[in-house]
Amino acid sequence: MKQKIFFCIIALCSAIASQAQEVTTMWPYIYPDFQEGIVHFKDHKSLRAPLNVHLLKSTLHYLEDKKIKEATSGDIESVHIGRDQYYVCDNQLIHVLNGDSTGFVAELVEADFSALMESGGAYGSSSSVQATRKVSSMEIGGVSIVNHMELKEKKDAGSLLPLTRKYFIVVAGKEYPATSKSIESQLPEERQEAFKLFVKQNKIKWKQPESLALLLDFFKNQ
Repeated sequence: MKQKIFFCIIALCSAIASQAQEVTTMWPYIYPDFQEGIVHFKDHKSLRAPLNVHLLKSTLHYLEDKKIKEATSGDIESVHIGRDQYYVCDNQLIHVLNGDSTGFVAELVEADFSALMESGGAYGSSSSVQATRKVSSMEIGGVSIVNHMELKEKKDAGSLLPLTRKYFIVVAGKEYPATSKSIESQLPEERQEAFKLFVKQNKIKWKQPESLALLLDFFKNQ
């Protein structure tokens, strides 16, 4: 038990440290710079390169000859950047926070470009539609600028972006969005009451990864 708690603390500290930098429109990445890592693909090939996670859609970017390129998410099996590990869920990279190969808690982090651009709709057009159009025309680091050195020089010129975080429980290759309703709906009917009781007894807090890690015990006992 102590070892599990220690692992959780280390994983959470790693996540906090990696995301401590400011995320902006000119540097919408999870790390302050590209870091050496390895990508394992589904065809059993691998790629060693400087890597970073782009937070527009949580996709993997890598450097090749000082140019920023994007890996096809559907081809990725797993990603290791330093001590951080990522898997792909619905074509987006999710960061493993704690757990092991039998089950883990993961986090999806995205930069909320729409929130930055929304300013109210006009002439019958919703603010979200207008925001989408503005985002598509915005200068975004790693998208409209793909030269690594040029982007680093403009790193501090962008607008600060808010982040959104979603959590997942991944067990036996199946992803459960970490909400009570979502998990319950995916459980067989005979397990739903046991799940509700487990959540109540353990006082699960749905926005706290260390609390969500307790749910792994529920799934492992199925």
